[in-house]
Amino acid sequence: MTAIFSQRLAKSIRTLFCAVFCMVSPLASAGEALDQLDAFIQNVDTFQANFEQTLYDADAEPVQKSVGSIRIKRPGKFIWTYFSPEEQQIIADGERIYMYDKDLEQVTVNTIDDRVAGTPLVLLMRAAPLADSFFIEELGESDGINWIELTPVSESSDFEQVYIGMSGETLAAMELRDNFGQATQIIFSDFQAGIDLADSLFEFVVPDGVDVIGFDGQ
Repeated sequence: MTAIFSQRLAKSIRTLFCAVFCMVSPLASAGEALDQLDAFIQNVDTFQANFEQTLYDADAEPVQKSVGSIRIKRPGKFIWTYFSPEEQQIIADGERIYMYDKDLEQVTVNTIDDRVAGTPLVLLMRAAPLADSFFIEELGESDGINWIELTPVSESSDFEQVYIGMSGETLAAMELRDNFGQATQIIFSDFQAGIDLADSLFEFVVPDGVDVIGFDGQ
């Protein structure tokens, strides 16, 4: 991926974080799935996992598969790493978000306020309840995963629906469907919660020779 990563996929990741990792007040619980999501949001301050991500076109045909890992430390710190097909990272240090493309030797920097303004990503900072940004509906259980559908309140959202799959207090899967009929499905594995993650892990140091665009660059 080249520009596709910094546009469509970046929107997917922003919406993923906004939807799951940042709520301040408990969900209005209507069933097991919401209870599980509430417990995950309220009780899990750090976690790491591997993931497999598949982008589908409007005909539900797979377009691209990616694998990588994620590390989260609330509030506001995460590392989302792609190992293949290309090495790329999105890193948030609590104040800024860095989008680093190794092959392009380029990093785009935004303040978190700039990146989250007008998007549900504000929830990443535990700044607002989930219900402020989404209509919430439980869909029931399938193959051991309890599903929740989130429909954005804002008509200007990049996505029509976000689906969250919970297994106990473990985030099992996500699916994000955009306004063009495309979908991004993310399956998590090797989930570990409550682990020790030093703040220094989330400090991005720009490698030599890498162009900086945005907050610290041009």
